[in-house]
Amino acid sequence: MKLLVFGGGGRTGRDLIVQLLARGHKATALVRDARAFGLSYDRLRAVSCDALEPASFQAALEGQEAVLSVLGVTGFWASLRPMTFYRDSARAIVTGMRAAGVARLVLVSSIGVLDKPAAPAWYRALVKPLLRHKYADMRAMEAFVARSGLDWTIVRAARLIDGPLTQHYRVGAGGTLPDITTISRSDLADFLARAVADPAMAGQMYAISR
Repeated sequence: MKLLVFGGGGRTGRDLIVQLLARGHKATALVRDARAFGLSYDRLRAVSCDALEPASFQAALEGQEAVLSVLGVTGFWASLRPMTFYRDSARAIVTGMRAAGVARLVLVSSIGVLDKPAAPAWYRALVKPLLRHKYADMRAMEAFVARSGLDWTIVRAARLIDGPLTQHYRVGAGGTLPDITTISRSDLADFLARAVADPAMAGQMYAISR
């Protein structure tokens, strides 16, 4: 498949690209600065873009078969502030996909969007309130994508950590899962690579955790 990856320059994005290439796909990484991207493989190209401006990535969308987005707000202080990045970037991506005639979208969200995630007490008591603005923006993103008319799959990830690819993780249909812990970026990328190639997963929401 010919696949476009938003957020390809991040840690999850890089893992995802490597795994997509290993599965025989062709990948286009959309990044802030292609000159600083650093990855070089056959069947991979990098394109500089602004994820909030469809005109900056419209040409890269042409001829693609599917889009994956692992975009996110990083940094402690940035994550505490009111934001609209998630919903705005989703709107830009959907706008571009419609114009290019690309229907398949796989997008990462967080298990934190749930009112009562089955996560440790310290997370529910301390972390979730601090990230309330971020989770509210993610909920708005999910709602917009679900109404987009695209063949979407939304993946709600547990807390992301660096770690090896194990392929030992749990997936919850409907976007919920008991006993949420963490998920390595490599294992999340493994599931995303599976999902984008499976038409039966379109229109579905999943949760993923170890």
